[in-house]
Amino acid sequence: MKGFDVKFLDELKNKNDIVEVVGRYVQLQQKGTNFWGRCPFHHEKTASFSVNSAGQFFYCFGCKKSGDVISFIMEIESLDFNDAVKFLAERVKMPLPEIKYDDEKVKEQKKQKERVLELIRETALFYVRNLRSEKGSAHYEYALKRKLTPETLVKFGFGASLDFNTLPKYLKEKGYTYEEMLIAGAIGEKNGRYFDWLGGRLIIPLIDQFGNVISFVGRRIDGIKEQKYINTRESLVFSKGKTFFNLNNLKKAKNEKGIDSVILVEGHLDVVSMVQGGINNVLASMGTAFTKDQARIIKRYTDKVIVSFDGDFAGQAATIRGLEILSEEGLDVKIMSLPDGKDPDDVIREQGADGYRRLVAQAMPLIDFKLDIVKRTYDVNTVDGKRKYVVNAVKVIRESSSPAEQEDLLKTVRDVSGITLEALKRELYNTEVKKSEEVAKTPSYVDNAGDKLDIASRFILASYLFNKNFANETEIEKIEFFSPLYKEIQDYIIGQRKKGERVKFNDLYEVLGDGQISELGIIAGLETEENKKLDQATYFFDCVKSLKLEKINRATANLTALFEKEIETEKRRTYAKELALLIAEKNKLCK
Repeated sequence: MKGFDVKFLDELKNKNDIVEVVGRYVQLQQKGTNFWGRCPFHHEKTASFSVNSAGQFFYCFGCKKSGDVISFIMEIESLDFNDAVKFLAERVKMPLPEIKYDDEKVKEQKKQKERVLELIRETALFYVRNLRSEKGSAHYEYALKRKLTPETLVKFGFGASLDFNTLPKYLKEKGYTYEEMLIAGAIGEKNGRYFDWLGGRLIIPLIDQFGNVISFVGRRIDGIKEQKYINTRESLVFSKGKTFFNLNNLKKAKNEKGIDSVILVEGHLDVVSMVQGGINNVLASMGTAFTKDQARIIKRYTDKVIVSFDGDFAGQAATIRGLEILSEEGLDVKIMSLPDGKDPDDVIREQGADGYRRLVAQAMPLIDFKLDIVKRTYDVNTVDGKRKYVVNAVKVIRESSSPAEQEDLLKTVRDVSGITLEALKRELYNTEVKKSEEVAKTPSYVDNAGDKLDIASRFILASYLFNKNFANETEIEKIEFFSPLYKEIQDYIIGQRKKGERVKFNDLYEVLGDGQISELGIIAGLETEENKKLDQATYFFDCVKSLKLEKINRATANLTALFEKEIETEKRRTYAKELALLIAEKNKLCK
């Protein structure tokens, strides 16, 4: 159980209903007793991702992934088992018990991660002391010049790097090796010389949703615009594409007062200024394009995103793909453009938080923004520019599935281009479009993985795991399975029944080893609405008969071999009698 008590994990999963948890990431629609949506783990256009409420597990008929609520969070949040448990426990406000590790490899990985976090925390304290010292006065004055208050500097844990050499020396004195510093991403190395990666910069720590300092951002204070912000390198605890700056404060804001949207900005000091001004629902990325992981992080807190751009057209146009990723993950994306040459920090300082909020209220939907980008890309005062504008504008409009929205957007193109609405409609509808998606169908039961015995064994076990009434007519103890995996599942079912506890399918994701989960996924895929329409009871008893016949055939083959080798008459008679009984039993089964 990865170091956690069975009862704790059972309670955790009971409190974290898988339909509710998955529903934060996937738009689900109920069909029968199952919930269906498009799989978040692979690209698909039809819903083949099923969430079973009764069994508390998910299964994708497309990519074949399956699991319980813990494995879902592990996969979608890119967390290890223990962090996924921590995530779910925090969600339902369950205290975490002390973890006991049996696996030496897991122990070592956890120890290394804890060592990295300790080193980064020590580095953060080092930077904070620098900022408060006399030598850090230039950094402190720069922060005050940016209108940041002393209280804000404390709240965000600001620090200062005074030079390139002091940090490695300090950490060495604290007992950390250079290798550990490099693994943590705190320092760099060149030609055998170790140096502070953020030498000379104002330091802002990056804190994760659990309150751990995992990395740092360094801001130049010398006025040079190149590389204004840089991050420390990625490490065991920090990945640029899987985090945001200010996530810890956003989480706090949601828990205390709730939030209805998240504002995404580019600069880290922009975030600090906005929070200081009372705008708490704000995040900054790590200077990279938006990723699916980041979109999923946002969905934990809200379904609405407002992207706040600096007044730079080239930068806005280049970010379109990242915005589409946010939209594809089910987020309602709007874009607010700031005056040319201004960033959120400028607006906050010049117009205050209320001035910034007014701009937020004017944010436009993503499709309108894309249409505006097309308009600013082509010169409609030329014949060639006008034609290119119309062609590309219509491509954008075609992305909308709403006829009313399409017509409204076409009117915008008409006003810009001077081309009639009728002509634009013909352009929209007559241009070749992709074939409409096939109507999503609930996948029916198909199991052709492995031989006949595997297929029969899976269905028998599924019948017990999903608590089918007809399965109770046969004692599972008397069924002989021929695969170690199936025997292990059988043992779990027998054990639960002896304890008087309910058999729960999702328990098996912790009971079985990682290498057996794919086989468990095939069993999970048997519980569909279409499969329930079959005569399951008859099929169950046919499967039980198949295993019994296999047992007889194997025993017959073994006795036949012994009979043929035996030379003593009496023993041959004994084998012959046993063979006759087996043949009679087989004939009875086959009637």
